[in-house]
Amino acid sequence: MRIPRLHLPRLGRGFTPTRRAMLNTAGVLMALAAVQPEIPVLQPVHSFLMVVDISRSMYVRDMRVDGELTSRAAAIQRRIAETVRALPCGTEVGLGVFAGYQTMVMFQPVEVCEYYNELEKSASGISPDTIWATDSEIAKGIYNAIGFIDGSSSSTQLVFLTDGQEAPPVSARYRPQFRGTVGAVKGWLVGVGEPTLSPIPKLDERGRQIGVWQAQEVAQSDPYTSGRSTTGGGEKMADADAGKVSSDVTLRLQAQPGREHLSQLRESYLKLLAEELEFGYTRLGTGSGLADQLIGGPASTWRWVKTPISPALGVLALICLIMAYWRSNLSPLDWTRYWLGWPLRQWRQQRARRRPV
Repeated sequence: MRIPRLHLPRLGRGFTPTRRAMLNTAGVLMALAAVQPEIPVLQPVHSFLMVVDISRSMYVRDMRVDGELTSRAAAIQRRIAETVRALPCGTEVGLGVFAGYQTMVMFQPVEVCEYYNELEKSASGISPDTIWATDSEIAKGIYNAIGFIDGSSSSTQLVFLTDGQEAPPVSARYRPQFRGTVGAVKGWLVGVGEPTLSPIPKLDERGRQIGVWQAQEVAQSDPYTSGRSTTGGGEKMADADAGKVSSDVTLRLQAQPGREHLSQLRESYLKLLAEELEFGYTRLGTGSGLADQLIGGPASTWRWVKTPISPALGVLALICLIMAYWRSNLSPLDWTRYWLGWPLRQWRQQRARRRPV
């Protein structure tokens, strides 16, 4: 059986061999771009563990999403989904929740493009309804989350979303001490809520609001100075050995005895913790804005990542076309008509060869 020979089209007058080579090269490049090839490229990769505060104050409705007033928990769900969507492929994100003084990791960081649906679904399920402790010891929760990352020897960065309100409140003198190495784990503290005081909704077991928390139902002062035992064994307070505490630290804790049943964003306190841990601080805004800040920092690691090269091939094809038609007598329309007619001409040539003489 004779295999028919295919002849690449030769363009007409007005084209030098160099111009024809440019046109043929452009055609090959466009064909390759249509296949959407990928090649491994060594590039910086970011990895984040997002931990969400799910304490009772997350029920407070002082956040706006699309112009509508909503709870902090609902705003976090929406912003996490937007953030994951805005992060570039290759970025890894894990999720965890915080309550009491402990952090529970739901799953380790995974690639955002491959596991976007799973990340979005998991974020939508984060709610104060799953709380396992009524206290909210923010500093200890952050330290606990850092311990998870540090213990795994990974380069993942921590993103801790919280309003910063300690419950019960902490004393400026007796604050929890971070026992790890400052700077070993990088990360961000993300403030959630508004700085104005708002009542905290009280819900029944079915999730229906039955009122708000009153002053007599919430601890209004630091119980450690009143003889409270430590939360964990071997716990040490940051200023337990100090005879005097800076008035600036006292102010930045933002403790308000008599108003602790009301909730607000304790931004000054979160900034204090961020400075002590060498973290960044930002307030929760849009998801794309948070994504820009996260990837704007130093990369977690360098890794070989499959990268699509179709855009680059398309640009090269365009350059070849421009070079081929530069000061040429043949218009792009003539060239397009010629190439589109090539399959028909091939068919006619093969048919003519098979026709008996």
